[in-house]
Amino acid sequence: MSDIPRRRAERLLQQAGLDALVLAKPESYTWATGAPAGVASFFRRAGAALALVPADSRQAICAVSTELFAGHARRALGDAHVLAHADWVETADIRPWLDGPGSAAQLMQKSWQAGGRPAGFARPAAFDARRAFAQLGQLLRQRSWTQARIGLDLDFWPVSDFALLQEVLPQVHWCDASAIVARIKAVKSTREIALLRQAAALAEAGMHQALACVRSGMHRDEIAQAWKDGVAQAVQRTGARLTGQWEYTTVGPLPWQGGGRIAPGDVLKFDMGCLVEGYSSDSGRTFVLGRARPRTREIMQALEEAFAAGLEVLRPGRLLSEVHDRATSALHRAGMTGFTRGHFGHSLGHDTFCEVPPFIAAQAHEVIEPGMVLAFETPVYVDGEGGFIIEDQFLITDDTAEPAWSLPRGLVELPP
Repeated sequence: MSDIPRRRAERLLQQAGLDALVLAKPESYTWATGAPAGVASFFRRAGAALALVPADSRQAICAVSTELFAGHARRALGDAHVLAHADWVETADIRPWLDGPGSAAQLMQKSWQAGGRPAGFARPAAFDARRAFAQLGQLLRQRSWTQARIGLDLDFWPVSDFALLQEVLPQVHWCDASAIVARIKAVKSTREIALLRQAAALAEAGMHQALACVRSGMHRDEIAQAWKDGVAQAVQRTGARLTGQWEYTTVGPLPWQGGGRIAPGDVLKFDMGCLVEGYSSDSGRTFVLGRARPRTREIMQALEEAFAAGLEVLRPGRLLSEVHDRATSALHRAGMTGFTRGHFGHSLGHDTFCEVPPFIAAQAHEVIEPGMVLAFETPVYVDGEGGFIIEDQFLITDDTAEPAWSLPRGLVELPP
């Protein structure tokens, strides 16, 4: 099932004067079609899987897929809306002849003949992008779009692949629609929201397990493993489809060195996420083992005030840049007048990295909308004192921002 909000996409594409989108990034292909991009997409080259999304929401989404994964696309979109091209993997379907005579080789030959394989057919080393783009051209001709304005997710395309696309389909007006795709993706479907909530819940369950285990002398890697073990237990308990997890756990006064064994007074920073069906959560908290040092308290107090100031305007109808301005101003008021940070958070979704646009940045004059899922954070890293972060994942509703975690955001002193 496609997660594209078609009416939203229609409005944004029409505003940009585009007739359609062609999405080549594997994650965007799956988002658009509801089908896996397939093993050929592991090469991270354009053409392995292509989704054609008309601006007109009444028109069907179409796809170009490798033969091996075309069945998934056809089940998602319908046979008439999918064209296929060969990849390197040889297959044969001998089920129609299993009860008859013939060797395995003979039945495989029947399968290839029944599929219309021409004489002299040879598979490419991986896949043939030229053939994929020719199939895309056939889909465009079916819609009389041979000279249309088509948007591409050019933030993914290798230069050589784009040059080949222009060579194969020279009459099409190809446009960079990367920013438009990001704006469409920023508002999540009901399914996407549920997956991100589930991912956040798994990560928080792991946090409870890790915190229960922390003791003086414990190594950073042991603390991180306790978190992973807690996540694994939550997965077993809930049956969630965990597809990955990541963590940036730091111990002690040198945050970018990770840290060794935790000692009383050390700062312990957690920044982590779980992936459910490719959708990554992102939240973080800061703790101290035993009694906190005065400078630790000072830094955390400033971050708490900045978080609270930003959270006041993390509301539908406000601008992302306002959140950044409020958080920065609060840190300046706390005496950190030279503090500068490029962004205080980002959207979340299904991508190669958990941080995706739009960002909570000074330049992001974009309206916060219901349906967005945003990670808002106030971090700082101070060699000599430690790594510090307050981060929560928020669902923007019609009138507020709902946090995904229930753990307290303030500095917590753990028993040594």
